[in-house]
Amino acid sequence: MGILGGRTNSSVEKAAMALAAAGGIAHAAFFTIFALRVIGREGFGTVGYVVLALLAALGIGLNFVGYWLVRTSRARRWGYMMIAASTGLAGLLLAVASWTA
Repeated sequence: MGILGGRTNSSVEKAAMALAAAGGIAHAAFFTIFALRVIGREGFGTVGYVVLALLAALGIGLNFVGYWLVRTSRARRWGYMMIAASTGLAGLLLAVASWTA
């Protein structure tokens, strides 16, 4: 039991929620980078940067839903998978951002 009578989180749940929070910040940064490149129209094309910005927005959504599922104990396994998918997407976006810089 927690301090206020709620359920305590396991260390895996705490790690997943911390990873989701960090991933959300990373996806917001990637979205900003790629959206600004769409406005500036530099690099490998506007369409490519729009797709990457949409992928970053998808990552933010996966993080949010995954965090919510882990936090509310509804479908914890699906929440873990969403956070893991978002983390993999962040790694891909990091590689693309460094390649297009």
